[in-house]
Amino acid sequence: MARPLFFQLFSPLSSLWRVAGMLALLATGSSAAIDSIPAPADGIYDDTRAFSDAARQTLAQEIRTLATDLKCDVWLTATSFSTGGLTPRRQAQATRIRWSGDKPAILLAYDRATNAMAFSFSPDLWARYPATSLATIGLESNRAIADTKLTLEERLTTILHQVAKRLRELEVVRLKQSVWFPKEERLSTMLLIGVLLGGALLAAILGMISRARSHASGEQLLFPDVTVSTRFGAPFGGGLIAEIRTQPPAR
Repeated sequence: MARPLFFQLFSPLSSLWRVAGMLALLATGSSAAIDSIPAPADGIYDDTRAFSDAARQTLAQEIRTLATDLKCDVWLTATSFSTGGLTPRRQAQATRIRWSGDKPAILLAYDRATNAMAFSFSPDLWARYPATSLATIGLESNRAIADTKLTLEERLTTILHQVAKRLRELEVVRLKQSVWFPKEERLSTMLLIGVLLGGALLAAILGMISRARSHASGEQLLFPDVTVSTRFGAPFGGGLIAEIRTQPPAR
């Protein structure tokens, strides 16, 4: 007996709903997993199973070294599905804050659903390095993750090494700019300071000599004091100092 038309249409729809439900459950499970998992001890969370044991150990060592060099937390996540309605960037930010709080931290997040990388840098690092340089790191990483000729493990490993290299370069530049006299420039700087101090001392000596000569040339020469006898007993009288005649004396 033929099944009613309703059941013939409902059966394929039911199968589609089951598939959609499974996908939604998997996506929700992925979101719940990363939102509830504690901070990984080796700095890596991977539910894509992209890394072999050897590759994971290598990446974990790179993460520890980079964290020591930059004095901040470094995390790497790889998830299989888009999570909880958040964009990969928002999810990376939420995960970084949950794992590191207010401490300086970097989180590199790979989203398999979109095959894209997302980065979350703490405010300390945005203040520490130029914003354009950090944005460039993100662009370069997304170009690298799009190279499907490589396996996911190879792409993520390459990206982590590239990011570590660029951040170390930025840190070297920052440290050089924060030091008055870099080590390689210290000798030339000290020589320049010595020349400037010597020039200033020489200028001071020449100035003192010039002032002494100017003072000597401006001295006044006065006639010597002459003792003059008093006149008519006046206390302040004096003798004849000068005589001016307008008419010849009478004869």
